Amino acid sequence: MTKFVEKDLEFDFTWADFSENFDCNTRHAGHQMKRVDFIVEREEKRFFIEIKDPDHPKAGQNLEENRDKFLKGDLVHDLAIKYRDSLLFKSLCNPPEKELHYIVLFSMKSMDPALLLNRNDALKKAIPISHKEWGKVMAKSCLILNIEQFKKHFGEQSVRRISEGVA
Repeated sequence: MTKFVEKDLEFDFTWADFSENFDCNTRHAGHQMKRVDFIVEREEKRFFIEIKDPDHPKAGQNLEENRDKFLKGDLVHDLAIKYRDSLLFKSLCNPPEKELHYIVLFSMKSMDPALLLNRNDALKKAIPISHKEWGKVMAKSCLILNIEQFKKHFGEQSVRRISEGVA
């Protein structure tokens, strides 16, 4: 399957060689490991993709509260755990042979893209993506992107807001 829906966002992974909804209870029943929403592969790259969508029209959440939670770093710890647990799970299934990248889509129009970059360093430290004693890095890259930035990385058709009705 190349299209997946995560609440009010539809993702089109036709650009990928492989894609899966990794955050499904049928596969992960019986354990408490956290997991990213999607795992997508293209050529020699594997992307762990986590979705946070405070702009969901039915979320009923306060945008300022979400923004503050993000800026204070309260979400960083959870995002780091999701990456580490997903990596551990996938590594125990089959060792990662591909370059790993962690992408967090943080969909909040009112969030300045520069503020998203500001949290990248905190997330990299919380994972951590490298260590002086390791023979390789845990992730080649770690990016927190808004919808527009996500589209620049993965194509204009890679994500759309369902409630906006644009195909």
